[in-house]
Amino acid sequence: MLRGTAELSLLVLLVAVVFGPILAERFGIPGIVGLIFSGTVFGPFVLNWVGADSLVEDLGSIGILYLMFLAGLSFDIRAFFENRRSAVLYGLLGFFIPFVLSVWVVSQGESIEALGALLIGAMWASNTLVAYPEVQAAGLQGNRGVSAAVSAGVVADLLSLTVLAFATATAVIEIDSIELPFGDLPFDERIVELLRPEGVEPTTIDPLLPLWLGLPVLAVVCLWILPRVADWFFVRVGRVRVERFVFSLAMMAAGATIALLGGMEGLIGAFLVGLGMNRLVPTRGPLMERLEFVGTSLFVPAFLVSVGLNIEPAVLVEVETLGLGLLFTGFVVVGKTAAAVIVGLAFRFSRHEIGVMSSLSFGQAASTLAIAQVGENLGMFGQNVVNAAVLAIVLTALLTSYGTRYFIRRVPRPAADDLPLGEQLLLDARETGSDLEALVSFTTGLARSDGGLVIPFGIAGAGTDGPATRLAVARTVEAVSATGLDADSAIRVDDSFPDGAVSLVEEREASALVLSWSGPRRVVDLAFGSDIDTIGEQCPVPALAAHLLRPWTRVVAPLGRTVTEWDRDDARLVLDVVGRLRSSSVPMIISTNDPSLIPGSFEVGDVDVRIVDSGWPDFDEVQPGDLLVLPTHAIGGPPDEGARRTSRLLERTNVVVVGGPHRLSVRPGLGRRPLTGTMSGPTPPRQEVE
Repeated sequence: MLRGTAELSLLVLLVAVVFGPILAERFGIPGIVGLIFSGTVFGPFVLNWVGADSLVEDLGSIGILYLMFLAGLSFDIRAFFENRRSAVLYGLLGFFIPFVLSVWVVSQGESIEALGALLIGAMWASNTLVAYPEVQAAGLQGNRGVSAAVSAGVVADLLSLTVLAFATATAVIEIDSIELPFGDLPFDERIVELLRPEGVEPTTIDPLLPLWLGLPVLAVVCLWILPRVADWFFVRVGRVRVERFVFSLAMMAAGATIALLGGMEGLIGAFLVGLGMNRLVPTRGPLMERLEFVGTSLFVPAFLVSVGLNIEPAVLVEVETLGLGLLFTGFVVVGKTAAAVIVGLAFRFSRHEIGVMSSLSFGQAASTLAIAQVGENLGMFGQNVVNAAVLAIVLTALLTSYGTRYFIRRVPRPAADDLPLGEQLLLDARETGSDLEALVSFTTGLARSDGGLVIPFGIAGAGTDGPATRLAVARTVEAVSATGLDADSAIRVDDSFPDGAVSLVEEREASALVLSWSGPRRVVDLAFGSDIDTIGEQCPVPALAAHLLRPWTRVVAPLGRTVTEWDRDDARLVLDVVGRLRSSSVPMIISTNDPSLIPGSFEVGDVDVRIVDSGWPDFDEVQPGDLLVLPTHAIGGPPDEGARRTSRLLERTNVVVVGGPHRLSVRPGLGRRPLTGTMSGPTPPRQEVE
């Protein structure tokens, strides 16, 4: 009596989501298999509490869109471009090897024609990242094997759906060519209904655009137009996370809808929108946490439960179904593993990275089911193929879950030193002389290039006013949000500001620390030091002391006289900083005595590279409106100028002092070697800058 009601469907779904994975884990079975099995138990072929056309099925359709959207949002673009050759090669091999293998084997029989064989090949050349949440939990999104697997999924799904579009278009052409016995009539909807075979239903709406035009339009809209709309909304309207959350879901739905209008599956549009919004939603930010929470707690589990609704246990144990299911599983395992081994050997991946890459690609679900259902509806193969496809989906779910879990335990998580500079920035929210707007503009400029998160922080205690600290942090968070980026906050109670700041670096796994600096105080700094020196000596990640007074019209980066390897490391760090500011389109002057430090990308565009003995530009050229970015060993300024004049220059100019781990110091004329270094060879002695 209650069957088919929204209330019962929702109750069954929530019970399955809660208890399915728990019971599965008790028996050593992956949680995703427990969700699929729950759908089978409650589905129409066992208890029949939930039908295949119920609320669960609708939420499952949203779930696969959500899964692909999250994959695009968390896709590490930097890691992809660093390993783009291996990623693209694995994407192509990961499609063509199982595709060719499947088509060749299926073509040996006589029961399936050419178009049906192509569809079966497309079914097992695609993949769905059902085990991707395991990778996210392990913090391995940026691993090159994971990046290759995600890229392969995108390439394989695009190519598989292209094959699907070609096969269905060809089938329609064959129907169109039938000579009608009642004359040459317009082929309107009524005639389509008369000619449609019994049980055949369209899986998508009729496309408004042909595939060759729809795919470029989809890419432009999802990767260029919608991200700019989202950026405008985040800056102008949606400053509250709830608003940003709902708007992000609207963007996902918009991308999926546009894909349908172009004759493609909505999951492709959802992924591309996620990719386009990648830099607007930091991977470890609060907005991403909310998106992941909703997805992994409801929508993605609903998708897995909905897969189980299509499983008929009695059919799965038939000999023909078992044989075909094992054959299809073999296509996936052999094809994906062969592709992973070829790419891994070619690019010298470790065997565990090869394992992660292949096992993550085993998962089959959305595209496979969609292609199987279309092939059956068009009469290209029978129900036995669909049943075997469902069995293969269950088997590959087991393989991808077990395999991914096994290998991610053996792949090291990237250390904080290996993180991009702008991925997780701690920003000092103290009011110490820097202009808040300028400080936030500089910090968000660093974070934006990496799609990073800015965390304004304050330290209460040791005589510090707690309410004032919270107010300063809240004001800084609001200023960061006004730029369109996501921001978190951190307030720590500690005995001193340096101890609290260093502890937060460890707790939040920061990639860099940006400190608000009141500017040079030569006598005081030389005699007593400063909090920045204390933090710089203990900080295990790059640290920056920022004295920013106003917006800047030019960036000046003197790299100083690079005497030791520590000096060269800090000079490279300065180049990393100013390289991230190039998007602001302000001219730059870089001065160095070592041309080998300058990367090729700085030799073009609006960058003026000057080779000078001291590593400084002409002293008279430094203006109050400049942004002076210099390594910590160059804080004393050029040797041919008086210390007092240098100090006055730094007091009235925007200055950022950059130091590597354990090296930041703002004491004029003093360089510091790190307490714990990464350089090989003997530790250089403590040096005074000339």
